[in-house]
Amino acid sequence: MSVTMLRNFHLRLVKTSLDKVSYDAKKSLPTRLYCSATSLASPSHESTGFFRTSETNPVNLNEKHLGRFYSIDNEIYQKLYVQHHGFPLEYREQCKVFREQLVLVRKPYLDLKRCVDAVDLKKPVVRFVLHGVFGSGKSMTLGSMAHYGYTKDFILIHLPWIPLWTRYCKEIVPSITREGFFDHTINAVAWLTNFKNQNIELIQKLNLLTSKDYQWSKREVTGQGSELLAIVEHGISRPAHATECMYAVFKELKTHSSEEKCKTMVLADGVNELFYPCKWIKGPDRKPVPPTQLTAYEAMKDLFKTDWTGGVVIVTVDKAALHPDFRESDLPRYLLKKEGWELFDPFVPIEVNNYTAQEVQTTIDYYLERKWLQHPASSTEEGRLELEYLSTRNPRTLMELCNSSGSSGTFLHLPFLSFRFTGFFR
Repeated sequence: MSVTMLRNFHLRLVKTSLDKVSYDAKKSLPTRLYCSATSLASPSHESTGFFRTSETNPVNLNEKHLGRFYSIDNEIYQKLYVQHHGFPLEYREQCKVFREQLVLVRKPYLDLKRCVDAVDLKKPVVRFVLHGVFGSGKSMTLGSMAHYGYTKDFILIHLPWIPLWTRYCKEIVPSITREGFFDHTINAVAWLTNFKNQNIELIQKLNLLTSKDYQWSKREVTGQGSELLAIVEHGISRPAHATECMYAVFKELKTHSSEEKCKTMVLADGVNELFYPCKWIKGPDRKPVPPTQLTAYEAMKDLFKTDWTGGVVIVTVDKAALHPDFRESDLPRYLLKKEGWELFDPFVPIEVNNYTAQEVQTTIDYYLERKWLQHPASSTEEGRLELEYLSTRNPRTLMELCNSSGSSGTFLHLPFLSFRFTGFFR
């Protein structure tokens, strides 16, 4: 029996159960599996739950930590993730409520970490492509690799959620340095600011300097031998030049990495969006701008080439990054189209699957410990199986299911569990 048929059967069963419950009986049923932030346990009381690990260094994580949560220091978390969507929004909001940052150690992360450790940085960059069904944890795995790269002294070129440059871009203006091209001003300034926050100490320690002169205007020049951060500062202070400054930073880091002056890790989420028409980006004539005329697009594509050494490229492909008309498959060959496939070929595919049964139970244990799940049935075997079944072991769906608010949704009454549910139908 297919998953769809099972779900339909389950919903019919739920409706039948509801019809048999009187209005007064339903009013007396507890309907909340969640709780408010004020009822959470204080983070000052350190938990000793078996589902946690005391290891906080992502470099040291291995198979013995598999299926357990490790903690990210708050200072590192603020630097790497908060300002520019390094982790999914829903997870960052959950971290605010729990007042701690825990990440589940999963097999895709360990596989990817092992591959990166084995890469010969003297050879052309190796590209890794994370793929899997929507909500399986690709963005979380990519975010964990940012922590790993930061710890291993990689300079991070982190491009979280490429649709922020397409569907949700803030401003597009004609380029003043490239004829016929268009620049992202606000997006580029935000990225340069985030890049500076993530890498400023390492860049200053390595003393990276520009390899040539950069002429921004008749009176504005960044000379050869200037600090690399001078380009970043110029882009932040001059939004009209920000996209071109971002392109220059990419080129400089490729050069420095090839000369073994630094190591560079490129991280991009939803990269397949770069190879589809930009329906949302329009020029002054209100006509869509071709992707080949966007400076940021060309800069990113140039970054993914294998014409440099001393680094690694890790990207995700996700159908959620695309228009609903292009969501027929989760496989890289479909999502990247011909252009993207030819750009990344050859690459190392890393599949990110849904949770295992152990990972589902570990996550439920964590929610129970934080008092996020308060219904008595949620800690029973039947309640756990209910959560596992409704989420289909999908990490995003499980998070939404346990985070369902009581203000909206469908009231479900089963023999062993009652709650308001919103995430299942997304």
